[in-house]
Amino acid sequence: MSRTRTAPRIASLALLSCLILPVSVYAAETAVDQRDLKFVPDAVTIKAGDRVRFTDSDHITHNITIDNPDGTSSDKGMDTFGQDIVVSFAKPGVYHVHCKIHPMMKMTITVK
Repeated sequence: MSRTRTAPRIASLALLSCLILPVSVYAAETAVDQRDLKFVPDAVTIKAGDRVRFTDSDHITHNITIDNPDGTSSDKGMDTFGQDIVVSFAKPGVYHVHCKIHPMMKMTITVK
C-alpha cells in the first residue's frame, strides 16, 4: 500500500480511537431516590471513581451526610423536592449515608 493511502487510514483510526476510548473512562452514575422518608435503594455497590446521584422526590427537605470508612463524616448539604446532589466516591470501602433531619433514613454504599 502506498504512503499516500496509509496516512489517511492511520489518521481515521486515530480519530476513531479518540471518540471511542474516552467513553469507557467516564465514571458511572448510580441513582438513589429520597422518597417516602427512605433512600431507594437502601444499598448500592459501585466502583471507585463512580458517582451517586441523590434525588429528592419527597415534598420535604432532606440532608445527605456520609460517614466515610476512615471514621470521618461529610455533610453534602440539604436538598428540596426535585433537587439532586451528586457525590463521587474515589476510594474503596463501605460508606454509611443518612439524613440528619430524618434519622430513620439510612443507606449503605459499598465502593469496590
